[in-house]
Amino acid sequence: MTKFNLSRKYSKVVLFLLLPLLILGLFAFISNKINKGASAAPYTEISTRVTIGNSSPTFSAGPAESPATSATAPAAIGAVITYSATATDSNAESYYLLICRTNSATPGSGGSAPTCAASQTLCTSTVTASGTGTSCTYTTVVGDSWSNAWYAFVCDNNSTSAACSASSQGTGDSGSPLYVNHAPAFTASTVSSAVDPGGTITWGSTASDPDGNTVKLIVCKTAGISAGACDGGAGDTWCTSSLTTSDPTCSYVTPNPYADGTYAAYTYIVDQFNLASAGVAQGADKTYTVNNTTPSVSSVTLNSGSAISLTESTTTNVPMTAVITDTNGCTNQSATDEITSVKGYLYRSSVTYASCDTSGEANANNCYPEVSCSVSVTCSNGVTTYSCTASVNHYADSTVASTQYPSDTWKNSIKATDDDAAVGTTEITTGVELNAIVGGDTTPTLLDYGTLAVGAANNPLDKELTTTPTGNVGLDVLIKANTANMCTDYSTCTGGTPIPITYQKYALAASTSYASGTALSTTDTEAELNVQKQTSATVPSKKTYWGIQIPTGTIAGVYNGLNTLTYIMGETANW
Repeated sequence: MTKFNLSRKYSKVVLFLLLPLLILGLFAFISNKINKGASAAPYTEISTRVTIGNSSPTFSAGPAESPATSATAPAAIGAVITYSATATDSNAESYYLLICRTNSATPGSGGSAPTCAASQTLCTSTVTASGTGTSCTYTTVVGDSWSNAWYAFVCDNNSTSAACSASSQGTGDSGSPLYVNHAPAFTASTVSSAVDPGGTITWGSTASDPDGNTVKLIVCKTAGISAGACDGGAGDTWCTSSLTTSDPTCSYVTPNPYADGTYAAYTYIVDQFNLASAGVAQGADKTYTVNNTTPSVSSVTLNSGSAISLTESTTTNVPMTAVITDTNGCTNQSATDEITSVKGYLYRSSVTYASCDTSGEANANNCYPEVSCSVSVTCSNGVTTYSCTASVNHYADSTVASTQYPSDTWKNSIKATDDDAAVGTTEITTGVELNAIVGGDTTPTLLDYGTLAVGAANNPLDKELTTTPTGNVGLDVLIKANTANMCTDYSTCTGGTPIPITYQKYALAASTSYASGTALSTTDTEAELNVQKQTSATVPSKKTYWGIQIPTGTIAGVYNGLNTLTYIMGETANW
């Protein structure tokens, strides 16, 4: 046996600690005795136990996709879709948001994330505390369908018996399905053949939409589209079709006038949501062509419709005008004049334009080709007025009565040539007459018989006068003396011994004797001089031969007189 002794000091401490226990025990003993005395009913003590199972989380908000998609507002390929929801777990466990393509989800194990059926997962969130919102994202791909059903699950992260909720597809546009728009197919485009200004160009396409949506064709002047339209706006657009199920077409009516040439045109297909095609024909240049058209000539005039009157011995300007219309406009695509040349052609009608349409056919009598014309009224909308002036020689053929060509008139044609060498020509409908000029010139203007003795004569007639035409007809002449005598005090003739004019004689042939000459008189006497009409630069001429005899008794002196040769139209056979 082991013994130990407590010091007085420690004995007091122990007693102090044990005293409350002794009192408590005594109280319990007394209480028990009292109770046993009061009731003696029997009882059985029953143990209790409950096992708390794991419960799946439940949606308290959502699920929803953002941005919301619908059949009228689908997502594009490559769009990022955010799925969001809030879940509460009755076990206060954290949860995952799982979005599947099918109505099937498998809870994770050991607290890991749940999964969808194979290859059916859209997205899975990170683990999130109960009652806290969460989200995950999905990027749309080409392989998505137009309408893609989705099923949302919330699954807890219980480590031994994780559970997933029933699926939810949300509500409204933010709920299932996910609509994904696909680019329309565009395999070929066409353009119609060339047209004249004012014609219609039509573009066609081979195009459709894999989602069954409608498509439209856009044709732009320059490459590039934006938001379903040519990126340069209306001014950059040839045409836009209406929406149709497939193969849209559109047309452009070319203006009139319109410059000829080719015009770039770029074809594009978009669907009803303005999603552009990625097909091989997208942006193809389907150039169209506007034909060059022949200029037209109208309103041709010649000398303002009046007869042409020439001027002796010189040229006369004869005006011509015409209106030139070109449906290719005033200028070409290079901003230079569409009409490059306008020329006038003036001719006697029986000569015809065909025989007076080149410079080599020029003839001062009847043909004035290749007369350059200039603008007199500036071009507007392809219409220009031109004027030109032919410098016509004085001997050009007359067409009035008693001339060589009384059945003719003078006509003109105007020829317009454009920058593509297209030629338009129009002849005036009604020609004009070219008047006759009966004109001539006789030299010298002093008929000097020389110094003669009384009784002497110019025998044969040896004083010559040369007559040439200054107009456009052949000539004869009327010959007379202005007064009855030659005088030393001409023209009063009041004194001396006047010489009667009958002593002057003339003849049409050289070496004519004085006796055979024709005596001069104060009455016009026609002389068949037969001066031919001038037909070239060489001027024809004819001579008359003159002489005088001095009568007996004539006082010496210088005698003067005045004779007149009047030109008349000769017979055409002698021209």
